[in-house]
Amino acid sequence: MAFTSPTDDIIVQEGTFAYSFTASGTIYAGQLVVPTGTMQVIAAPGVSSAKCVGVAAYYVTDGEMVAVYGPGNIVRCCASGTSVAVGECLIAGTEGKVLDVTDLYAKKSGASIVGKALESQATADGAVRVLLV
Repeated sequence: MAFTSPTDDIIVQEGTFAYSFTASGTIYAGQLVVPTGTMQVIAAPGVSSAKCVGVAAYYVTDGEMVAVYGPGNIVRCCASGTSVAVGECLIAGTEGKVLDVTDLYAKKSGASIVGKALESQATADGAVRVLLV
């Protein structure tokens, strides 16, 4: 299944500013990104992504500049699992989506926390507000 960006604006509340990176491949709005080279990012490849630097502000293709929101910002991301509970810690799931850390497999993966859920989401690919940490 392809990544689907949230339908609303990605940024909910700007706590800091966005950083500029060069995209390495296609990146969608609301996708978690990880560094792949000097000031380059790709969409987080999956649950083992422990190097997330933030969330892409908009859709870009390979070689284009992308703004990335980092810690302190509240953004909309797509949920990877079937549900996300309010207040739960989130990690990178598949396709740069967020996954509730209570998933047993995720706890064993060594992935780092990317944010806290500020609302519940009951469906996969549904948008959820996240405070990035």
